[in-house]
Amino acid sequence: MNSSMAAAFEAGSGVDPSLLKVTIQLLATGVVLIVFAWVMVQIFAAYQSNRATVSEAVTSSLKATVILCLLVTVVFW
Repeated sequence: MNSSMAAAFEAGSGVDPSLLKVTIQLLATGVVLIVFAWVMVQIFAAYQSNRATVSEAVTSSLKATVILCLLVTVVFW
């Protein structure tokens, strides 16, 4: 976005575009981290109740961590 577009956006909405971008990124990261925490709790609960073996829990945790890294990368791109 060039400076004239940013100025027009700010004049129309009353919000600086870079501030809006940071706010949206923080909100999206918060949602992603909450979902990640929920997934990890579910994996741990499955392991505790013997619905998952150690290798399944570790594999699932690794998959969730890789997905977390990809989503955070996409959000902050």
